Amino acid sequence: MIGLWLFPFLTIFSPGDSILIHSAPIKEVNVFRTQYFPIYSAARKELFLTVRKGVKSDEEIFVASWNGEKFESPRPIEELNQENNEGTPTLSKDGLHLIFSGCDYPNSFGGCDLYECTWVDGSWTRPKNLGYLVNSHDWEGQPQLNSNGSTLFFSSDRPGGEGKRDIWFTERTEDGKWGIPKNLGKQINSPEDEQGPYFMDERGILVFSTNQKGGKGGLDFHQSLWDEKVWSASVAIKEINSPSNDAGFSEGINPNSYFISRKVVDEVQDIQIQSIEIPEFCWLKKPPIIQAPILITKPAPIEFQKLHFEDIQFENNKSDLPFVTPQCLLDLVSYLFQNPSKSIEIHGHTDEVGNAQANLSLSDRRANSVKTYLVDQGISSDRIKTIAFGNSKPKMKAITAEARKINRRIEIILP
Repeated sequence: MIGLWLFPFLTIFSPGDSILIHSAPIKEVNVFRTQYFPIYSAARKELFLTVRKGVKSDEEIFVASWNGEKFESPRPIEELNQENNEGTPTLSKDGLHLIFSGCDYPNSFGGCDLYECTWVDGSWTRPKNLGYLVNSHDWEGQPQLNSNGSTLFFSSDRPGGEGKRDIWFTERTEDGKWGIPKNLGKQINSPEDEQGPYFMDERGILVFSTNQKGGKGGLDFHQSLWDEKVWSASVAIKEINSPSNDAGFSEGINPNSYFISRKVVDEVQDIQIQSIEIPEFCWLKKPPIIQAPILITKPAPIEFQKLHFEDIQFENNKSDLPFVTPQCLLDLVSYLFQNPSKSIEIHGHTDEVGNAQANLSLSDRRANSVKTYLVDQGISSDRIKTIAFGNSKPKMKAITAEARKINRRIEIILP
């Protein structure tokens, strides 16, 4: 029976349970002798639960709808519940795919196997065995899908584990099938029992129940953090554990709210589903990523006497700077920033072709083109003086095209 493969629920809790953070029963859901392993589907606005109507009853899967204020009375999922035991369902994020544990089915590989079905036309399809790679001749139960449906966690006592029941996982292959399960290892599994896995993707935390030594008693909730490479060593969530067994975990409707199952002191009821608020400080946190300091290399000092401005060339009768900024101007900007007390003079020159007055005006525009560039780079205009010489100071007196090109120039000096 599922009551056996979950754990002996009727004897695991003691009447004197107490916790640091208190949980509250959900009255409209707790209408049977036993209800446990709650799973809430935000997409469907439904709470799925495993139910035993009486002490010796088989387990069945029930569902309760959330109407925005409270849960409606739970109802059985007829297309899933058969003559034997069904329990601990998990759903895809969109609520259209469901995986659960079924026991002693005609096509099972062992006592209890994992099965899947799909929501089509308002009902669940016929359960399909996940296959021999996932299911073994031993016990498999308590499945839980991660948010994107790529990984399935479950509990099993199959060979190759660390002890009794361990937590395993399987991943979907490219063809959509489930691959060979892998054991989560010693960071999580122990020689004792580990079961009821629930992975919270946003936190990167796996919550599960274990009776490892050092707990408050029986099964305790533990958590382990995934850092994209390895699982951290699991630690007990001491604030919510009781001296007896604690198991069955699901994220709730509101932030920091969760659903768990817990023993109650009641003559007609054994286990209830309850809601609990778990503060942020209870959860493991990834260490902050410390960015390496960005080392800014101080540029080497620029010597003005080594600057040459021959690469500032103008087309005939033009005052526009070249489209690609000459390197000498880039270096000049750096020099002026490195020497904020220095000022400069920009001398504009032309060749001898054309009217002298027109050339004077052209040389003034050329000098001011350079000044405008420097000011645009953040150099104060007060530090820059322009002087126009026209064609009165040629650098070369030869009347050739090359000489004229050289004479159409800018000179920059320190006064």
